[in-house]
Amino acid sequence: MKVKEIIAYACEFIGEKELAEKLNSQETVTYSAKEQEKVDSLLRCFNFVNEEIASDYLPYLITEEIDVNNSILNFSTLSKTIINIYQIKGSFGRNVRYKTYPEYVEIFGRAKEITYSFLPEKEELNDDFTFYNGLSARIFAYGIASEYLLIDGLSEDAEIWEERFKESLFVLSRKRSEARLPRRKWL
Repeated sequence: MKVKEIIAYACEFIGEKELAEKLNSQETVTYSAKEQEKVDSLLRCFNFVNEEIASDYLPYLITEEIDVNNSILNFSTLSKTIINIYQIKGSFGRNVRYKTYPEYVEIFGRAKEITYSFLPEKEELNDDFTFYNGLSARIFAYGIASEYLLIDGLSEDAEIWEERFKESLFVLSRKRSEARLPRRKWL
C-alpha cells in the first residue's frame, strides 16, 4: 500500500474528501498551493505517527548478525537507527552480557547476533509502505487525523481520533495466547 493511500483515508476522516479523491487518483494530479501545504502537513503527521508507534507502542524489531568479541559495537554500524536492545546472543544462542551507552554498546563475550527495536525511516508520498506488527491503514489514518487536527487547532475533534487510535493500538498489543489455569487440587 502506498503512503498516499493511507493519507487519503485520513483525509476522509478530517473532511477533506476532494483532497482524498486527488490522492487516490491514478492520473497525474497537480495540487494548489493550499492543497500541497495540507499534503505536506499530512505526510509529516504520517511520519510522526509511524515513529510514535515504533517507539512507544509496538516496537519494530530486527535481528542482525554481528561479530564482536569483548569489544564495543557502535550503533552507527547497524543498518537501522536503534531505540532499544532486546538481546545479544553468542555463537550457541546464549545471551551475552552487555552495557548500553548513548552511542555504542559494550559487549562482554563473543557476540554473533543482536535483536533491537528501530526507528523507521521517513516515508515519502509515493513510497510503498510495509505494515509491521499487524498494523493497518485504518490505525494509521486515526493517528494522522488526530495529529493533523491538533496542529490545525481543533483539539476536541483531535481528541476523538486520538482515542480511537490509542484504543486500536491497545487492542492490537493485547496478548493473544492461550489462557492456562493451574490444575485443580483435591483437598
